[in-house]
Amino acid sequence: MALIKVETVSDRPIVPEILQDEYVRKLPCFEVRNARWQYSLLSVDRDRMICTFEAPDAESVRQAYRQANADFGKKIWTAGVIDSENISPLGNEAILQVFEATYPNGFTDADWNEILMCEREGAIELVGSYISLDKTRVLCELKASDAAAIREVYSKAGIKCDRVWSAEVLQP
Repeated sequence: MALIKVETVSDRPIVPEILQDEYVRKLPCFEVRNARWQYSLLSVDRDRMICTFEAPDAESVRQAYRQANADFGKKIWTAGVIDSENISPLGNEAILQVFEATYPNGFTDADWNEILMCEREGAIELVGSYISLDKTRVLCELKASDAAAIREVYSKAGIKCDRVWSAEVLQP
């Protein structure tokens, strides 16, 4: 089974109650494709969400969304875990910080070492770290006081990022 990330950005607020209704409606579409929802990260301002699935492949999840008539302003990609040794397990956290970055020339070990160094120095705890198969997309889930603290630490170190945001953790 593969780890699949589904990124959604919305012009309208995404509310947990609607998500629960959508999940119930989409569940048969996922089940028939052997795709299992693991958890989602919903931005506290409700304009973006990242869902994590375990599925045979990204296309299975894409087909499930299509069959469920879900809107398609989504990026769906297969993720690999960057480093399982330096992460803390996802516990009962209600809020996590999310770091997103794009590396057009590919994410390197040197890039990863810079991120780890910042986390040690900045009171940031890594919960999950994921990379796209083509090594251009990186996503880190972090425990930290707030997104601004992460932005500041990463900016001082010269680490590029697309965005850092606070997220509510939604689990089945």
